[in-house]
Amino acid sequence: MSEIQTFHLKTKLIFGAETLRELPVQGMPFGPKVMIVTGKRALAETGILPKIEFLLKGSGFQTILFPEVEPEPTLATVNKGLQIARENDIDWVVGIGGGSAMDAAKAIAGLINADHDLDYYFQGGRLVQPGVPLVTIPTTAGSGAEVTFNAVLSDPSNHVKKSIRDPRLAADIAIVDPVLTLSLPPSITVNSGMDALVQAIEAFTSKGATPLTDVYAYSAIERIAANIIKVHQDEQDLAARTEMAMGSLMAGIALCNARLGAVHGLAHSIGIIGGKPHGLICAVLLVPVMRFNLAVSYAKYGEVAKALGLKILTGDAIDAAAAGMKFIMTLQRKVGIFEHISDLGISEADYPAIIAESLNSGSMKANPREVKAEDLMNILKETS
Repeated sequence: MSEIQTFHLKTKLIFGAETLRELPVQGMPFGPKVMIVTGKRALAETGILPKIEFLLKGSGFQTILFPEVEPEPTLATVNKGLQIARENDIDWVVGIGGGSAMDAAKAIAGLINADHDLDYYFQGGRLVQPGVPLVTIPTTAGSGAEVTFNAVLSDPSNHVKKSIRDPRLAADIAIVDPVLTLSLPPSITVNSGMDALVQAIEAFTSKGATPLTDVYAYSAIERIAANIIKVHQDEQDLAARTEMAMGSLMAGIALCNARLGAVHGLAHSIGIIGGKPHGLICAVLLVPVMRFNLAVSYAKYGEVAKALGLKILTGDAIDAAAAGMKFIMTLQRKVGIFEHISDLGISEADYPAIIAESLNSGSMKANPREVKAEDLMNILKETS
């Protein structure tokens, strides 16, 4: 008997240029009070946040703004958002920004009616009570958080970063408007794009991969690999931005069903210590982890090489996989990604704590090859 496979996709998807204007229409059934959850500065500076408030207020909605989400959303921030949401008796939530803003919005919308405090769910408690409707709007092409049903949060006091994971956290509607990514700084464009590429590759090769998730992951790799240099070279290339946004979306669908791997298992704990952008950390770790997994994943990595756009002339999957890894290293150099973990704000003295925190993560458990502490030490040392 074959293994039982599941696939979740609760979220209604609205994709395309200028689809942001759909927000008031889509939110109309949810009620008049809406909380807008976003980051501290970027959306206000680009004019996106005032536009959203104008759209909503012009349609009769009462907006409660929560622009306090940091790059690594903390339990304290989410608790504050939950308090404000409850005090204002909000009807629905909009999470707009990068993955951090959308993850915070998922936690606020999902836990507003919860029986327990936030820490209970952060420690693995089961979510039972339904939340309020959620609309996610990504402004980066990277995290795929608009369609995932996990909220990645951090507890800085204990140096812990992990997910609250439950299908109830998934957004009711995701509005993916590639125009919103045109104002991104080059570094965020590259880092978020590499995050999406890593997510697609890890979802394609994880223990949880299925033929259905492979369809999304493979297409995501194709789209991102073909367009990330284009958006790096021309920030206003809307056609390339559109392909990146679709690739990120598809990677998100794949990863929330297939899970990820050792790159993300390590990246969370490295991010807490070093404070560098998540996508950058994932990019630096990608090839070393691929080398470690090669013994068991060479066939899948050979397929990855084809998705990257390489013309594979040999039938040897290992040769194809090696060509794919070489392509990724060249790609990273072209977009300005450095190669050493020592540039991520950590040192060898941090390795034991990183390894201890990473070993039991859900991403690490989904890695295609079993990972032990000494393996992680070797991966970290390889790029130090």
